[in-house]
Amino acid sequence: MAYTHRAMFRHLSSRKPARAIVRLTEEPERLALIEDDDQVRRSMTLLLRGRGYAVDVYEGAIELLSLRRRPRVACLLIDFKMAHMNGIELLNRLRAKGDMTPALMITGFFSPTLRKRALAAGFEDVMEKPATADRLSARIAVILGHP
Repeated sequence: MAYTHRAMFRHLSSRKPARAIVRLTEEPERLALIEDDDQVRRSMTLLLRGRGYAVDVYEGAIELLSLRRRPRVACLLIDFKMAHMNGIELLNRLRAKGDMTPALMITGFFSPTLRKRALAAGFEDVMEKPATADRLSARIAVILGHP
């Protein structure tokens, strides 16, 4: 069927608009970073965002626990040694509230004993600081079930 330009315009403009909008990109996976050291918090946030994650940042356990509703996240990245409460105590409180979000402990005070305690508390893994971008990304990918 041959159309003139005007006929083609009338033909196309008479069509009903599409009802569904196709989403071209997926939303990035959201992580929660709980870290009381300002420099570490900023550098890890930049690193994670550079790797394509959305990052919710909390200055410590009290800030996280004081929220009425926390946005849903795929993984919690929790520092061990923080003011007011350590990372294991924080995860225990979250689990007591029914929050079963996978969690990775990040610590500058790594020891086999701490690792054992953290895993027993429900952490998926324990990572020693400083964390390289590749190691951190790899650990998060494993926790989230990505190859």
